[in-house]
Amino acid sequence: MGKIYQLFQKNKVIVLGILVGLVFVGYLVINKRPTNNEPVKTQVLADKKSASKEEIKSAEKTIVVDVQGAVNKPGVYHLKERTIVLDALQMAGGTKNDADLKQINQAKRLKDQMQIYVPNKTEKRSTGSGSAEKEAVNINTATVDDFKKVTGVGPKKAEKIIAFREQHGDFKDLNDLKKVSGFGEKTIEKLKDQLTV
Repeated sequence: MGKIYQLFQKNKVIVLGILVGLVFVGYLVINKRPTNNEPVKTQVLADKKSASKEEIKSAEKTIVVDVQGAVNKPGVYHLKERTIVLDALQMAGGTKNDADLKQINQAKRLKDQMQIYVPNKTEKRSTGSGSAEKEAVNINTATVDDFKKVTGVGPKKAEKIIAFREQHGDFKDLNDLKKVSGFGEKTIEKLKDQLTV
């Protein structure tokens, strides 16, 4: 027993060094396990971030609608996808005092290139559908068949529009129709509620 004690006294620095080393190795072993899971957590967080970016991008898609009739600022407006007619009316500065909102479904979801026409109280819709919104015909993409929906544009005028478009490119404004034979200012005024660009 005395020999062991003497041996310990002579080599206590070495023994203490070994003990400290064992404690340090044990600490590293215990703390190493959680770090193995960290890359997985980071990956999951990265996936969540990328998913939320995609959701944001889809939410930011825009559509174009034409608002006409008894509104304060008629015109073409860019709105976010999944908005409703009421949003378009607000973008157009609200409705005039003589607007007949009973003829409009303000809760209807908007579609790209849609036209919203707000009639005044003296106007009556000929459609009989009880709805004052309709999709305008896009003069840059319409076919002869599409133009059949437009009152005042027969097959010959439709062909002239398409021929002009193919030769000169897309129309930038409805007033560009004046460049097409057979379309004057009065004709365009009558058609503006049925057409869009």
